[in-house]
Amino acid sequence: MKAIQCVLLGSIFSVTSALSLADGHEVFAGDMDPAEPMSIQANVCNLNDGVSIDDYADFFERYQKWASKNDAEVASVRQFPFATHSNANNLYPADFVEFLITDFENAGTSWDKWMSGKSGQKLNAEWQEMATCHVKFAAMFTQWADVEAINTDNDRVVTWNWCTRKEGVTHDDLNAAHAAFVEENPDGLGNIGWFTLYPNIGGADSAGEFAHVVVYPDMAGLMQHQEWFAKG
Repeated sequence: MKAIQCVLLGSIFSVTSALSLADGHEVFAGDMDPAEPMSIQANVCNLNDGVSIDDYADFFERYQKWASKNDAEVASVRQFPFATHSNANNLYPADFVEFLITDFENAGTSWDKWMSGKSGQKLNAEWQEMATCHVKFAAMFTQWADVEAINTDNDRVVTWNWCTRKEGVTHDDLNAAHAAFVEENPDGLGNIGWFTLYPNIGGADSAGEFAHVVVYPDMAGLMQHQEWFAKG
């Protein structure tokens, strides 16, 4: 598989605390069940002239209040570039990438409320004034996660590895390989989460068929994983 890695610093803004399902397993902030696929809206954003990240954060708080009032709450993550492929001739294309994470039904009804109601339209116009954002949609699957750790801290280090299956490799083959890796490393390797993300709308220029999204609690966790990789 082809793999391209970048590292981003992520700030996670959770809308709700972790709860427990009837069968006893934990859920992510936003009541997301790790056993179910998640809807991802990725906003690839550049701040408009004269707008600071604090200005944008203030706007986002107003959005969160709107979402709470309109039964349209989602979990959200804002990631900032840290160690990327960016250089003088190939600049990173965004100031930040914002991810809105929920189930597919809520994603659809929330967008309908956002676009059809006066309050949503007003906020949408304000959003356009704050930043220029390119909206993408994807599906994300949990491969392994320490759910409690994911839910209890707002600062993360996140790596993205884009991959494409080799010819003849099926999704079942891929799923089996992922499951075997989890079985061999049940406590993770410095990370607190591992997800696979599949772009499905607006992702034609993605760097691969899917991305491994690995979440670390801090740089120490990332370097623990790097040491494991370096030692083979």
